[in-house]
Amino acid sequence: MNSELIEIIWQISEEEFRSKDISWRWLSLIAAIVLLAFAFWQKNFLFAIFVVIAFLTLNVLSGRFPTIWEFKLNKEEISLNSLKGEGKKSYSLKDIESFDIHEEIGGVENYKELVLKLKSQFSPFLKINIHSEDEQKINEFLLKFIPREEHPKSLIDSLQKLTGF
Repeated sequence: MNSELIEIIWQISEEEFRSKDISWRWLSLIAAIVLLAFAFWQKNFLFAIFVVIAFLTLNVLSGRFPTIWEFKLNKEEISLNSLKGEGKKSYSLKDIESFDIHEEIGGVENYKELVLKLKSQFSPFLKINIHSEDEQKINEFLLKFIPREEHPKSLIDSLQKLTGF
């Protein structure tokens, strides 16, 4: 009897929720005030409006819980489906050049990051959270269809980890 995996299905949030404490909110307020002072000093009122909108947006979004996604990986494609009904997308494995798995994203031990390098010029990387216990199963499955290559973390990834956003 063949016990080969046909499909892997998992659900995970798009990011680990990190609640923002009062010091994060005070720092964001101080940064906004400094940027507003700079905007008024430069008489750049459009930039001042941008700072106010950015500050409000960051503070509203910082309290939201991340969307839960369901992923299905089979020999033909990987599909992403929002459990809130926000979106559905699929990528053919033929459109993926390589993959890598990054260790502990954002200091969270039970999450890892599956990085898929797509054959697209506009959006070359697709990053998907996976549970640490699924790493070996996903790695072995993908190796049958796609080579594994090291993909270094980007500056944006480092900034996200630093800011906790």
